[in-house]
Amino acid sequence: MTEYRRRNTLRYVGYDYTNAGAYFVTLRAHRGLRVFGEVVNGVMVLNPLGRIADQCWTEFAARHTDAQVDIHVIMPNHAHVLLWIMDTGSAEPGAVSKTRKFGDAIAGSLSSLVGAYKSAVTQQAAHRGLIPEPPLWQRNFHDHIVRGEQELERIREYIRQNPARWRC
Repeated sequence: MTEYRRRNTLRYVGYDYTNAGAYFVTLRAHRGLRVFGEVVNGVMVLNPLGRIADQCWTEFAARHTDAQVDIHVIMPNHAHVLLWIMDTGSAEPGAVSKTRKFGDAIAGSLSSLVGAYKSAVTQQAAHRGLIPEPPLWQRNFHDHIVRGEQELERIREYIRQNPARWRC
């Protein structure tokens, strides 16, 4: 008998991640390797791969009209982004509007948007010969559903100050 190991999810069980709102997302480089640059005197200095990662967030809204990047930062071994999923008016607020089988992607969901970003960075980096082979990213990502204006401002400040707080 073959034993299958279920992969744990970091997502909030029962929550519809296509809901409009703000999400604080952290993506880590594979094995936590410092591949995007370095922090020098509290300032993030991006290398060519880090510049691609940064540019992909900058161009994100042009490719994904259902999402907007509020603020982001690329760090030596991870990236933070405050990502807004926009209300498209297709479902009632708070209603779980889409169902799926395990493994199926839902267009416009947080997972599909983060996956699109990771894919864009990986493809551009591989095309320019900046990574020998994938994976560039850790398989999963951490998210936090932002609940309120005060929390939103606290997260923005955290992202802005992240390079200054970096410890080798």
